[in-house]
Amino acid sequence: MKLLFLDPLHKSWEFFRGLTASPALVYLAAVARKEFDVQVFDASMEPKDPWDSTAIYLEKERPDVVAITGAITMFWPDTINASKLVREILPDAAVITGGYIASVYWEDALKNGVADFVVVGEGELTMMELLRALKEKKTDFSKILGLAWMKDGKPVKNAPRPFMTDLDELPPPAFDLFPMERYSLASLGNHVGYAVTFARGCVGSCRFCSEAVQWQHRWRGHGAKYMVDTLEVLSKKYGKKILYIGDDDFLQDPERTKAFIALMKKRRPEVRMWIQTTCANFIKNEALLKDLKDVGVYQVMLGIESFEPGVLKHLNKPQTQETVKKAVALAKSHNLILMGMVMWGAPWDTKAGLHKTVDFIVKNCDIMGPNAVSPWPGTPYYEECEKLGAIEVRDLAHYNMLDCVTRTAEFSAAEADVYYKNVVGKALIFNMKALGNFFFSSKFHFRTYYKMFLKMGWNFVTHRPWVQRNYQPFEDFWEKRHGVKAGTRAPAAKKR
Repeated sequence: MKLLFLDPLHKSWEFFRGLTASPALVYLAAVARKEFDVQVFDASMEPKDPWDSTAIYLEKERPDVVAITGAITMFWPDTINASKLVREILPDAAVITGGYIASVYWEDALKNGVADFVVVGEGELTMMELLRALKEKKTDFSKILGLAWMKDGKPVKNAPRPFMTDLDELPPPAFDLFPMERYSLASLGNHVGYAVTFARGCVGSCRFCSEAVQWQHRWRGHGAKYMVDTLEVLSKKYGKKILYIGDDDFLQDPERTKAFIALMKKRRPEVRMWIQTTCANFIKNEALLKDLKDVGVYQVMLGIESFEPGVLKHLNKPQTQETVKKAVALAKSHNLILMGMVMWGAPWDTKAGLHKTVDFIVKNCDIMGPNAVSPWPGTPYYEECEKLGAIEVRDLAHYNMLDCVTRTAEFSAAEADVYYKNVVGKALIFNMKALGNFFFSSKFHFRTYYKMFLKMGWNFVTHRPWVQRNYQPFEDFWEKRHGVKAGTRAPAAKKR
């Protein structure tokens, strides 16, 4: 049975201006290839007309099963479009999707023919049981935990699958199945940059966070050996030496951090790392910061979010201004690049609150990470926005943490988007402290890093979004292919 993991064309997040291999697919492919003939096609890495390339690949390879990523909210339209193309070219193929947003929209995905099966929750074990059942041509999937499927023409969801207890039981990520030489992140120095994740979940309860919902407010991490082994492979085999570590809170487990430091000092892989954590955990791990810098951590990203206590209360983020100030001072004392994240655009946000937060970050951080609050479906924040009637943009492609999609206390969503981008864009461009650091700072990678944010600020102020060179709108591809515009739904699945 031939299995294809398909990551369709995506519009890259402007924050990174590039893409890396899907964190989910590198694990799923590693597990599946032990028993099945596995192929991977990452359409975003095709240099020209990626949808055309996807069609050509499907027509040539003709897999029996196609698993399409459905993890990120703003990429859900891409999943739907990819399914439409797969259904046309391979009407007999089984189509699977999974990931956070697919798990939220599992019923719609099945009813509308986007997929025959939806892997709900953690995917590796559920995927393997499903693939074995398909290989054996079974028709009853009711005993597979964590699976949603069509039973007697109706969408059903089986009992949930418990989370894995030990992530180190997973094989090493299947980087060798992906076009690693093509992945590039502008903010990390282009082709030497890469993003990798060593943990799942967060113990926090921020109302806007989909990670907390997906992983049920739990944190599970890989062990130090798995982490360092992976870093060595990325550095030595693929030349990925500047890494964004995508763990929601890298410092959640101090014992893991200590073991990681010890092994990094022993093996010394040639990497530099950007981590993220909470202000509270950054302070809690003060004793480890010197060693973390010694083994390659050059930047920390802290979720400052807002300097308005009322806003933080709405977001259920238990953080005081004193905690933020202490964490900021600590980062400065270790000469780490400090990125302070701002979140704005919620129904209770005000102009004054935005300026207060931006002013603090500009004065106290090396760089500002601008984020518009996206109401991701499935989160408490989304439900609250729905009750308030605050959501004014329904196109999920704009749920990207850059575009304002809800009204604020003073603006419509469209007005808020213009105002927000003017304020943060000017703060990125005319930040005298950052400009001074650009010319005189000795901090690793700062010049390369800040160039990208200057461009981002210019795009915000001029309201000219960054254009991805290889991006091909699906509607244009479909109209060229058929002479008619694409619909919004995939064709209905064949009865199984």
